[in-house]
Amino acid sequence: MRMFSRFVAVLFILALLGACTPKSTSSGDSGSEPASQSYENLNFYYDFDDILIPKELDFQPDESHTLDNKKFRAGIMRFTGRVDIQDLIQFFINNMAKDNWERTATIKGKVSVLSFEKFNKSCVIKVDDTFAKATVTIIAVETKDGSSETSLGK
Repeated sequence: MRMFSRFVAVLFILALLGACTPKSTSSGDSGSEPASQSYENLNFYYDFDDILIPKELDFQPDESHTLDNKKFRAGIMRFTGRVDIQDLIQFFINNMAKDNWERTATIKGKVSVLSFEKFNKSCVIKVDDTFAKATVTIIAVETKDGSSETSLGK
């Protein structure tokens, strides 16, 4: 019992020390850090490490699916949130370009569709402007290296 209480005490101290760490990793001039990069305002990557999702959107796991095998990885991810549709579309256009995606098509309307491509990846982002909130559906496909495959002639 005494060993257990020591273990709990050590865990408590570690948790307390973790809570006391500073939130900013920058040194010196904290005013130069953009608001989009602070922990409170951090946008995030979800299943794909080059498709940035705005923090205002909530992931809908019951409406999302991913498939990962040795030839490709594909995902349908759904997010919802109360955001300005034009700002949301501009967010995806700007941040996909920062992650080296090339925009191949744009359709704007009540339902907007953005299409992007990379060397071995494709992504379609559908933004649906509903009455209460925006629904974003991201369909992404990434082909994997085929060097382990043999040619069809053998």
